[in-house]
Amino acid sequence: MEGRFINFYKSSDQAGYLQLCEVKVYGEPAAPSMSLQEMGRNITLVRTRLCWSDALLYCRDSHWDLLSLMGPEDQEMVDELVARTPFPLTSHLWVGLRRSLSGSSWFWMSGDPMNFTQWDEGSHHPSPCGGVSSVEPFTWRQRSCEEHLNFICFTDPTEGSKKLHFYSSTRENQIRCT
Repeated sequence: MEGRFINFYKSSDQAGYLQLCEVKVYGEPAAPSMSLQEMGRNITLVRTRLCWSDALLYCRDSHWDLLSLMGPEDQEMVDELVARTPFPLTSHLWVGLRRSLSGSSWFWMSGDPMNFTQWDEGSHHPSPCGGVSSVEPFTWRQRSCEEHLNFICFTDPTEGSKKLHFYSSTRENQIRCT
């Protein structure tokens, strides 16, 4: 398990019972993430489930960014990765898809142009966050940013030396979901 272990001890010379009012232990089975390299890009499907903003920070800290889907080839790469994943996935996966807060235009957090889309026709959620379905036909859909979903990061090996951190390294200054 990944998470926090809590040990409770009661000495054998004490009479009575040990009473606990409330104990919460969080964790999930430890398993590696799934990765795939194609066309010079590494993509990693992360088993951990996070809200959109935490997934973004995780990818930017550990890889490069949340995945941007630049064309049908990238979409096929995601389809292949999802199909091969040996662990259960959430209904959707976070990618770097974001809607402008002041309008209806969508963009990739990486700054890449949005020349390709694969929207689900029923996607009408007021949230500015977007994910890709984890089941065929792997369409995109608006999701509540607070949902805890699996997510896909990418690493561009040619850009590794230029990696930037877009948040302060102190925990208090990081953007966190509630």
